[in-house]
Amino acid sequence: MKTINDRTYIFIDESGKPEVYSARGVNLVEARKATKFLVLAAVRCNNQLLLQQHITDFKSILLKDVQLLKIFSSAYALDSFHAQTDYAEVKVKFYQFINTLDVKIDALVVDKLKCYEPLRRNPGRMYGVMAGQLLKNICHQTEETEIIFSRKDSKLKLRQELEVEVERIRLEYLAVHPKLEAKLSINYRHNPHYTHGGLQIADYVAHAIFQTYENNNRTWYEIIKNKVGKIQDICNKKYFTRSNPL
Repeated sequence: MKTINDRTYIFIDESGKPEVYSARGVNLVEARKATKFLVLAAVRCNNQLLLQQHITDFKSILLKDVQLLKIFSSAYALDSFHAQTDYAEVKVKFYQFINTLDVKIDALVVDKLKCYEPLRRNPGRMYGVMAGQLLKNICHQTEETEIIFSRKDSKLKLRQELEVEVERIRLEYLAVHPKLEAKLSINYRHNPHYTHGGLQIADYVAHAIFQTYENNNRTWYEIIKNKVGKIQDICNKKYFTRSNPL
């Protein structure tokens, strides 16, 4: 029988979009019609069912909060946590709650205009390559790893293209780290954001770091900065850790 620590679950979500150019070749970033940064966040745990239970229980607590009930409307039922649309009062509480969870958090920041031109021209490939860079040194910790991407689209081709890019980066990493076990089991899933609390945590983390970079708004990041293990600002060749915070 395998123990729970023989398996790792990694939940991936992003803030910002990988697009740089329009279909007509217009640089959308320079035109201020697309984000300057793309942020990917990875949330790791060994027991995804327990994590989901903790988040479900916390949501129930919020739905009974007398002060929050005064601001909730019929259009907002808190079906799932989503940083972009949640009330500020909910966001503060959920960010504080993230600090209490037994999860590991890593993130990668992409300064899109500093990427290689082939990536700027292909947003799907940019996302896949950067996801691979984020995952390559955290997805070989246990015998089995399940990677869950938060994806709205259900197109098989897009899912396959993403997995191909991630696998390419991962195998290149293994090639130069021969002591790692190449036969570890890696499985990929593509789930909507609302299906698991782990994806919702990743969404919140990515949002906090994105707001810091894109809008110089550190409000949300300051709440969780001590929970984030590492941030790689890949195009600017910078690393931030708990001892060297962003």
